[in-house]
Amino acid sequence: MRSDHTEESRFERFLHWAEGEEADQGSEEAEDPERAEFVEYLEYIDSHEPMDFGAYRLMRMRERAAKGIPQPAVPGHHAVVEQRAVRAGGRKRGYRPGTLKKLVRVYRILSVCVTMVLMLTLLLVALSMPRFGDPEAPAINEVSQRYLEKGVEETGAVNAVAGMILDYRAFDTFGESTVLFAAAMSVVLLLRKTGKEDGQTAPCDSVLAQMGRLILPAVMMFGVYVVLNGHLSPGGGFSGGTVLGCGLILCSMILGSEEMERLLPPRRITAVTVTCLLAYGLMKGYSFFTGANHLGWEVPKGTPGAIFSAGFILPLNICVGIIVACTMYTFFTLFSQKEG
Repeated sequence: MRSDHTEESRFERFLHWAEGEEADQGSEEAEDPERAEFVEYLEYIDSHEPMDFGAYRLMRMRERAAKGIPQPAVPGHHAVVEQRAVRAGGRKRGYRPGTLKKLVRVYRILSVCVTMVLMLTLLLVALSMPRFGDPEAPAINEVSQRYLEKGVEETGAVNAVAGMILDYRAFDTFGESTVLFAAAMSVVLLLRKTGKEDGQTAPCDSVLAQMGRLILPAVMMFGVYVVLNGHLSPGGGFSGGTVLGCGLILCSMILGSEEMERLLPPRRITAVTVTCLLAYGLMKGYSFFTGANHLGWEVPKGTPGAIFSAGFILPLNICVGIIVACTMYTFFTLFSQKEG
């Protein structure tokens, strides 16, 4: 298939249209009323609060109606589409009314089909599972026994809980971490403020600031210890990440929201969280693939009880801890801004 690289992209054509710099526009051609209205909209939002283009149009229409000014005649949608198509490529693009409705109908049908397939799959799996409380079920007489008897040998982790959630059931933990990230992003979309606040943040209490500076190093050090020591003793990414998240919240209360936003901007927190999620998925995908196919490229388990042991469990604990800490801090900053 031959691609035409001379044709401009839609975004470039949109910029030329907004700036009035279309290449094939003649000097005798009348000014496009839609372009003029869009330029007025850009000038308006430069000196006022951000506003949706549709809301701006409605506001102008109400102002004209209140003053008794007749509404300007705007070309119909079909004429505008045909005119822009001729300008862009020299040939008219076909437009069929009702296309969007057909796409929405197809989307709904596909959504129902996918949902029915998932429901059928889950029902078949549930019917094939043993009854609840069945003494012959593998989960009662085989799984737990294997965790306790061969957990150290197969995972290299002295802490049986860490070996279970980060090795045997590592993808369950990956799903939980993904849910935390999705929840944080949902809160960001709902509560994140687009504009800067006019007011100043309240200064931190001096007693709280002094006590926080004394406690903060111990809190952060304890959180790091719990994360790094999770495969050797009670702890791990979730509990250690909670401690680290509390430390970040305490740091925000001491330094102030503006300073913390400069040190940890939202984009940096999102990038770190996404990186940890991707690293988690790649590490466990690699270990599961090599182990299931008996390739012999598994990461060495090391000596049980040593800090550098248990294969991927230590870096996975670090990834989970960072995700939990970033999620807690994100929730705190967004809800505190909402209250303020």
